[in-house]
Amino acid sequence: MKTIKLFLLCACFFCAIPVIDAQSGEVPVEIITALNTGDASQLSNYLNSNVELFIENKNDVFSKPQGTEIIAEFFRKNRVSGFQLLHKGNKDAASFVIGTLKTAAGSFRVYVLTRKNEIQQLRIEPSND
Repeated sequence: MKTIKLFLLCACFFCAIPVIDAQSGEVPVEIITALNTGDASQLSNYLNSNVELFIENKNDVFSKPQGTEIIAEFFRKNRVSGFQLLHKGNKDAASFVIGTLKTAAGSFRVYVLTRKNEIQQLRIEPSND
């Protein structure tokens, strides 16, 4: 009987490991919050040292300080009224979110790709909605 209980306990433990790992692989909620409020400084806390940006006419790999300024400039020009999360997922060490950023100037489609809780790529493109 003790052997069966030990076996069941081990089985439960090993089945829980993928769930724990999948939860830790998600895009940090602070990134979603920063998008929802248009907070470039909070978003910059999660930028990789080099980040690929596709924002307006800025399409390149930028350093963290350059990226922060580009994002801040976008938020200054486009006052954010909210962010609607449409889809999220992860694979291997990467996670992503896709959503709609609502601004005074219109809606934008947003794609964020992270690895190890750092933003590797950020796309903010005009929405077709």
